[in-house]
Amino acid sequence: SSSASSLLWCSASVLRLGMASVVRQACNLGFFLLVLLSFYLNARLFLSQHLLPTGPQSLIGNAKAEFRSTLKNTLHETNIASKSGGDVNHSPDNTTLIWKDSCQVWSTQSTTAHSTPPTGIAVTLAKRKNKKGKDLLTLLCQKVPTQQAYFYEPQGIDLLMLIEIENVTFQQVAECLELKSVSTEPFYWQNLDGSTLTTYEYRSKTGRGKVYLSPFEMHYPEYIQQNRSRLTEKMDSCDRGTDFEDYVQGTRYYSNDVLHLAILKDYDYLLKVDLDIEFRSDQLFPFHLLNDMRLKRAIFGHTGEFLPKGFGGCTKNLNEAVGSFVGEGVHSRPSWAQQANWTKPCSAGVDAFERGKDQYYTNLVVMSVEFFQSPHVRAFGKWMNEYYPGFFRYGWTDQVYFHKAMGLFLGPDFRDYVADYTDFRCKKFGTCWFPWAGAGKKTKTNPSHKCAAGGIFHHGKVWKFFGTFNGTFPNVSATLSTTPYISKYQHNCSII
Repeated sequence: SSSASSLLWCSASVLRLGMASVVRQACNLGFFLLVLLSFYLNARLFLSQHLLPTGPQSLIGNAKAEFRSTLKNTLHETNIASKSGGDVNHSPDNTTLIWKDSCQVWSTQSTTAHSTPPTGIAVTLAKRKNKKGKDLLTLLCQKVPTQQAYFYEPQGIDLLMLIEIENVTFQQVAECLELKSVSTEPFYWQNLDGSTLTTYEYRSKTGRGKVYLSPFEMHYPEYIQQNRSRLTEKMDSCDRGTDFEDYVQGTRYYSNDVLHLAILKDYDYLLKVDLDIEFRSDQLFPFHLLNDMRLKRAIFGHTGEFLPKGFGGCTKNLNEAVGSFVGEGVHSRPSWAQQANWTKPCSAGVDAFERGKDQYYTNLVVMSVEFFQSPHVRAFGKWMNEYYPGFFRYGWTDQVYFHKAMGLFLGPDFRDYVADYTDFRCKKFGTCWFPWAGAGKKTKTNPSHKCAAGGIFHHGKVWKFFGTFNGTFPNVSATLSTTPYISKYQHNCSII
């Protein structure tokens, strides 16, 4: 018993000594860690005060700033300058229009660089009545596949086709374009003017292109609905032929009705590409067209200009109509005019705005949705379409509209907001040099015309030339290739 007690005491003593040793070691280690932590904190404080910048210029901040700067500089780089009104400032940051000094300008408040491409949708009105319906379907089936394969898909552009062709069904259009139905249920869009757009969604044969088909009926202006006899009035100073009514309706659409489409709210840019435009398979755009528009801060992009003095073939009383809009705006003071204190055209005095003539050839153009769908621009479009006598009496087309709309609200020179892509129009049967607009004789050797030696798309002016480019039509069963979004590029026009 005594031996057992001695052993137990001895064991307890050893345990106490061991625990004490462990505690001492732990305390020593803790003290060491505290000293190390104190040294680290003091060293960090010293470095932050004397060696390293603080705040947004810290090492991490510098890295982020460098990344943003690199991305911004990458998206700024382009060699394609606007040829209408000089170079345009290259900055993708300023993508919001504001009112300043009673005119619209780009906001300079945004500092976020774009890292994704802008979006666009082409809206094509396929309109033909009476016996020519089949001819238009044939044209559609020949030309649109080239647009889809060599322009829309490589550029990431969606397509909305408004079908108003007698005796032609959606099934016929979908079959000839080899479209795949996404849903049999329609989608209804409530437009800005109170109308409804009904669309059916499809995919192109590759599955990459988005296509909307929509049944459509183009309505007449209110002044004609109230008095249909005005359609029988003889055209004044302009002969559009026997089918002028259908022609004027089809072109008038892009100066008013299209601007009210609710589907446009999902896109940055709206494109108009005529049905008779054909794209080459061996030469694509060497850059992202919509990104180039954004880099240029362009409101409008065109592929043909009536230089140097405009074209006045069917533009009678154009300036009178524009002047009456200005007078009404000053008199009635709609909300947008009050907000901006707008009282006169922002490009007043600029010859391209002042003359009552067409300025741009509009069979392939790009428009900023933000600008052209704004309340004041839509108000001008409605005014022009309801102006009597106007489109039907004088044979106006949408070519009277775009430069006037920009000149009213952009200044001091609306051409500073325009991008010129005329060099991409093909020469063969080309209509981009205009001897009747003061560009000289229509010859291939004339240096004054606007076409380069090649081009990417072709447009025949008269029907007998349709489909004759290179002597062949594209193989609609061929595999389509796509080009990825290019954020950095340099373009040399001599390679076209």
